[in-house]
Amino acid sequence: MTSWKRTLHAALFAQVCSITGFMFVLPFLPRYIRQLGVGDGSLEWWAGVVGAGPAFTMVVFAPLWGAVADRFGRRLMVMRAMFGGAVVLTLMAFVRTPQELLVCRLLQGAVTGTITANVALVASVAPRERSGYALGMIQMSVFMGSALGPLFGGMLADLLGYRGPFLVSGVLLLSAGLVVKFLTEEGPRPPAGGAGRAGSGFRQVLAAGGFLAVVLALVLLRFAGALAGPTFPLFVETFYGRRAGVDSVTGAIIALGAVASAIGAAALGRLSDSIGAKKVLVASSLVGAVAAVLHALARSVGDLFAFRALLGLATGGMIPAANAIIRSVTRDEDVGKAYGVTASLRAVGWGLGMLAGGWLATGGRYRLPFVLMGGCLALTAAFVAWRIRPRAG
Repeated sequence: MTSWKRTLHAALFAQVCSITGFMFVLPFLPRYIRQLGVGDGSLEWWAGVVGAGPAFTMVVFAPLWGAVADRFGRRLMVMRAMFGGAVVLTLMAFVRTPQELLVCRLLQGAVTGTITANVALVASVAPRERSGYALGMIQMSVFMGSALGPLFGGMLADLLGYRGPFLVSGVLLLSAGLVVKFLTEEGPRPPAGGAGRAGSGFRQVLAAGGFLAVVLALVLLRFAGALAGPTFPLFVETFYGRRAGVDSVTGAIIALGAVASAIGAAALGRLSDSIGAKKVLVASSLVGAVAAVLHALARSVGDLFAFRALLGLATGGMIPAANAIIRSVTRDEDVGKAYGVTASLRAVGWGLGMLAGGWLATGGRYRLPFVLMGGCLALTAAFVAWRIRPRAG
């Protein structure tokens, strides 16, 4: 096995473990906040604020970690993100107030960022002609973790309560960090004192043709994807009720969407290498817009399962295609900075989406965020078709 494939496979395994750990909380986070003493009148708003917490600090720290990655090693940054996440997730098991949970979520955004770190590591070792495949596989591993985490997190919450899953999450992140430490190799770094200096590197990254356009598309995608996130478990409650098993059902719906995303990422990542990432990004965004609107029209838990699967397939094509476009316009020595800047700006979309979704859903208006999501995804498709040139795709 060639060196870059060995690193890719180890990174894939570690990414599945880490995302599984992070996603344990999705099926029950609003209900955990309720358990910490927040009443139903302000629960949606608190769910949005806590959900957005990591984004606030990630905006600041992601580009800094990206510059450090280019200068001192991308592999080191992956380990930092995973070991840091192990500590923070463990702390969340012991919070007593929603304010303490929010502080932990802010710390999560400051010290983690495993996806960006892993993308930079893999992008630095994979041949350019295989970047679509490699980045698609990384995104597939993210979606696999996004399936396993909610599924088992919801089951554990129903069996053990809401604190136990955080401890399991910490163990998973620790394991992921050890895999990276012992089974991956570092890609090339720029020479000291050259073009890799943080200041000049950031200017060169931002000036690259097509870079800002595709990042703006990613911001819109992240905003749209975050809108329904904080209150989706409460939306499931409107169909299923608050009876026993609601966490498992919520986790299963989220998991199905993530499995569909993993399938889409693997298939469409390869397709983008042959027909162009731009075409894949436009088509996936349009299908996602339709799926989002269908969520707003759902009438049963069965509808949610079906529409989540369709949305998952579309989502699987969006992020790998956008990442492949970014890689195509970025110099080798600026890979870490490029994905660091991207993560920072995406975090803006994530945070604003979470806050907007929590606010829109206040008072039980859980369908409204899906309507706005559909509009944002359609807008993204139109923007990409108009603004991103074929040579960048």
